[in-house]
Amino acid sequence: MLPSATLGAVLSILLSIGLAAPPAAAASVETLWGSATPPGLIKHDDRAGVELGTRFQIATSGLATGMRFYKTPAGAATHTGTLWTSSGQKLATATFRSETSSGWQTATFANPVALTRGQTYVVSYFAPNGGYAVTPRFSGQSASPALRVGAGAGVFRYGGPSQFPHETYQNNQYWVDVTFAPQSVAPTPSPTATPKPTVSPTPPTSSGGFPSASSTGVPAGTALSGYTGPCTVTTANTVIDAKTINCSLTIRAKGVVISRSVVNGTVYGDTNGSSSFTIKDSTVNIGARMGTGIGDAYFTATRVHVTGGNRSINCFLNCTVEASYVHGQFRDSTGKAHESGIRMGSNSVIRGNTIACDAPDVPPDAGCSAALTGYGDYAVVQNNTIDRNLFIAGSGGYCTYGGSSPGKPYSSGTNNIRFTNNVWQRGSNAKCGYYGPITSFNSNAPGNVWSNNVWDDGKPVAPAN
Repeated sequence: MLPSATLGAVLSILLSIGLAAPPAAAASVETLWGSATPPGLIKHDDRAGVELGTRFQIATSGLATGMRFYKTPAGAATHTGTLWTSSGQKLATATFRSETSSGWQTATFANPVALTRGQTYVVSYFAPNGGYAVTPRFSGQSASPALRVGAGAGVFRYGGPSQFPHETYQNNQYWVDVTFAPQSVAPTPSPTATPKPTVSPTPPTSSGGFPSASSTGVPAGTALSGYTGPCTVTTANTVIDAKTINCSLTIRAKGVVISRSVVNGTVYGDTNGSSSFTIKDSTVNIGARMGTGIGDAYFTATRVHVTGGNRSINCFLNCTVEASYVHGQFRDSTGKAHESGIRMGSNSVIRGNTIACDAPDVPPDAGCSAALTGYGDYAVVQNNTIDRNLFIAGSGGYCTYGGSSPGKPYSSGTNNIRFTNNVWQRGSNAKCGYYGPITSFNSNAPGNVWSNNVWDDGKPVAPAN
């Protein structure tokens, strides 16, 4: 419980921002993981500096008053923590003082932070010398009804302090927590349910309004159960709904539907036309390994959140990707992988998505090629619509490829590539990618269209061959 003076300050802030109204019960502090020692705990021997965190959702609006992490005896150092939005904006920081040699360590934010029902946040701390606590393949639930976690809630990022952690590995949990005072008021009637908004028919002129972690993936409040069906699906029209799937799915039948589920693996349909599937309102956690999250042909992906792997989605043939968010590709320590967000091939619609490639560079050659790629390595890149997407800055040498990369076996046949109403983030270098926003788009190829494509400040983006 908070001291009475702190409780008074918390409730005053709740009243001032409209999260509470009299008469209100006294707010108590809740946490994700409770006060017990975490189960299945091991001490990780890694000595590299790493930001470790937990991704969580808010079921009841309230205030984040501080944060915690579980410390092992090997974790001797001064630790700092950060509360983030789902897109990596810092909301608060804290320094852990008077730490004990092990166990739960707690820090208080200088000012409580209002967290909104239905939104996703990340809380993390920096372990400068590694030696952190971890539970591999964790499948437990939050100890608080106001706070929720799903599979793949544990996130990390190597490098310097206070870098937004987004990578996941085998459902590892790193035991970072938030102290939270939920809204406590007399219940009000539930509002009429509002359908999820559809993609705007005209492009926003900034990064607002595009999909994020809070508008994609498994909807808040969905109760998941373990999937016990086959990992190779051979029955037509199979429906998999509200499941945690701890394997990679191979689709060998037509009309398969995956909805409101977490896939800790990949989803694959063949290019020979013998299978087809739809995946919607779902999360795909590929993990820190080589792999394509969703591919390769005859599928529709809607409001899907994809992280990990070296390629989030492969649209090799006859696919539609809409209102989805792909990012967080893995760091390949071997220095070999070329990561990308979405790869386009033929007969595809890529519309209304947020597309990023943010895997860190690792010498000699690992790192992001682009948010959107299309090379002509194995077939002609053709008949693709790329409409109303947001391409995130920092996604490779160029943020997008237009399908006519020189030197590729099928680059000369590119046709009917239509880029319309898309937005490119400028980023810190004002060019989106290291070199620019787009390359290898042939304006003279038959059927190619370039129309109403802009920077996030509204200025036009010009195509580049």
